[in-house]
Amino acid sequence: MPKSKKLGPSWLYRTKIRIKKMLGMNILLCDSCKWNWRSACHRPERPNAIWCPDYEKRGS
Repeated sequence: MPKSKKLGPSWLYRTKIRIKKMLGMNILLCDSCKWNWRSACHRPERPNAIWCPDYEKRGS
């Protein structure tokens, strides 16, 4: 049985984003993503994405 493709962020992730916004924390993913360069990421959300299925932390 094939795995279902995730269409968007979970309710838990959305709640974490709301809390981070209220606390004034940085919520943008592109600043710390290893794919944050022009020829690697062609998503329309870039450079202001708050959720991305391709996100991988830089330097890990």
